[in-house]
Amino acid sequence: MLRLAWRNLLRTPGRSLTTGGVVALVVFLSILFLSVYGGAMDAFFRLLLERTGHLVVRVAGYRDLEDLDRLAFVPPALDLPPGAQVEGVLEGVALVIAGDRSRPASLTGLTEPGFLRQKRLLKAGRLPQGPGEALLGEALARALRVGLGEEVVVYAPGGLGLGIVALRVVGLLDLPETSLEARTLLLPLADAQALLAPGRVTRLEVRLPEVGLYQLAPLEALKARLAAGLPGLSVETWLEANPTYAAILPLYDVVMAVYLGFFFVLAGLILLNALYLSLVERVREFGLMAALGLSGSQVMALVFWESLLLVGGAALVGLGLGLLLYLELKEGFRLPFPQWILEQYREFGLPEVLYGRLGVKEVLLTLGYSVGVALGAALWPAWLARRLEPVEAMRYVP
Repeated sequence: MLRLAWRNLLRTPGRSLTTGGVVALVVFLSILFLSVYGGAMDAFFRLLLERTGHLVVRVAGYRDLEDLDRLAFVPPALDLPPGAQVEGVLEGVALVIAGDRSRPASLTGLTEPGFLRQKRLLKAGRLPQGPGEALLGEALARALRVGLGEEVVVYAPGGLGLGIVALRVVGLLDLPETSLEARTLLLPLADAQALLAPGRVTRLEVRLPEVGLYQLAPLEALKARLAAGLPGLSVETWLEANPTYAAILPLYDVVMAVYLGFFFVLAGLILLNALYLSLVERVREFGLMAALGLSGSQVMALVFWESLLLVGGAALVGLGLGLLLYLELKEGFRLPFPQWILEQYREFGLPEVLYGRLGVKEVLLTLGYSVGVALGAALWPAWLARRLEPVEAMRYVP
């Protein structure tokens, strides 16, 4: 049966090569798409993880609280594995004054590692290197008409701290949104605590260098252990701390399957057309085989084998070419976008260089679609071939 199916494919080499080429192209593009898509998702979630840390400790019920005195807490000692890093962050609101101008701002007190993560957003100047220095959003600096080296006064009455502090602007930030840029003030954590809440933070960020991007099991275990010893505080994983973005992760497989399904449906239609034309051209041959004793099931099997051989060979070619390209992509590639798009991309903190990612699951999904298309496209022609009456088929004139 296999030899007969192979012989039938070779009888129309032009059609077989064209149809197989389409299938190979679809498989190749699927591998390319999955590699780039996986790399882009990794870059996005890695950025999210970098901003929040693997675990975040806050006051319990913080989403429903607004007062700083209820949101701020004295950072407790955490029982963490070796190599773990903890950073305190203090957030609040204040009025920024420069001469006769003033603007409300959201201020964030950071430690040195936190400032280093802002370096790619630095439009001018440098990062703070000591107390009394600050970074302003570029739009906020324009509104206040202050530049590098000039002084601003930050006024935040009603808190637990001094309520007022003078800061020197040493750097300007270029942020993705102008509205965010117009209210951003970053200052050293010690200055923020002196201004708002001495010795307190509004969150602790725990970073675990040994834990991978999607390794959630060790995070859940550490979260449960920490939560048991932190009454009044909540511990969240980086996904729980970003519920909107966390909803994207479960949709990854769905979106991936839908996109691939669209490509393979198009390939299936072309394959169906090729198999149907082959059936029409060989009606008399099928009738003769049935007259010689070939059963209806065997006729259907012959059509299915032809489809599987054609798609299988083409899929292996496309897969081989796709894997060769993936080996290049996983070493890093730049997005082929115009410069103005890349500038927007950089403003969101996303890297220009992505690294392709392709797992066994993605390869099996592609091959599974290939087999599904081969069987699905052959179903109708095989059913028609089975219903042919030998006598009528042998009288058929195309």
